[in-house]
Amino acid sequence: MADIQKVEACCKKCDSASLTCKYNVFEQADLEIHSWEHKCIDCGYRLTTAYRSDDEDIDFTTEVVDQCPYCGRQGNK
Repeated sequence: MADIQKVEACCKKCDSASLTCKYNVFEQADLEIHSWEHKCIDCGYRLTTAYRSDDEDIDFTTEVVDQCPYCGRQGNK
């Protein structure tokens, strides 16, 4: 289940203050994926970031994957 919350931020495309912050977690065996999406309710513009445990460029012991890179809120699993 996704953790979706309205956030107070401005859309980079239309300057609307109606945005949602969505957090998803997928865990299966040794694979873990944390994804973040900021989406404007008015124009649909979105920003996304995902962290995968099998990505060699990401160290899950030091990277903060459960905190939104756009608004800084903590995600709920």
